[in-house]
Amino acid sequence: MKENIEVKTDGICFNKEVMDNGELRIRLTSQDNSAYIRTEAGDCGAWQNSHYHTVQEETYIVQKGWLGFAELVDGSLRLRVVPENSLCTAKPLVSHNIYLPANAIIHTIKHGRVKQPDWLESKELDTLTKHLSEKNIKTIASE
Repeated sequence: MKENIEVKTDGICFNKEVMDNGELRIRLTSQDNSAYIRTEAGDCGAWQNSHYHTVQEETYIVQKGWLGFAELVDGSLRLRVVPENSLCTAKPLVSHNIYLPANAIIHTIKHGRVKQPDWLESKELDTLTKHLSEKNIKTIASE
């Protein structure tokens, strides 16, 4: 059963949600749209949804496990594996997506000067990533 809890107080929104891919996401979002998100992967690895931001940056910190970090750069897929205790940052206007293996835990910080929600879908990158398995990710990332 999908669970979603949201509480707003003093300009901060707390949200706890179980995503369709089994991830648990716990979010704190400020009125300026900066945010902290703790993500706990489900029992199976899964891709998130590809997107980009016009102004915001998004920094991912890997606490447990690893993550696959995909970017669309000049029309080409750039893919790397980010190990435990490491981080990576998605820059504005660069489509990106992440893959989390089973039971991984990451922390995401959304930062930058933005006055409104800044999440835009990237179907082109989804087409390049969503079918990739963990083995594919590690093989492509090591090339």
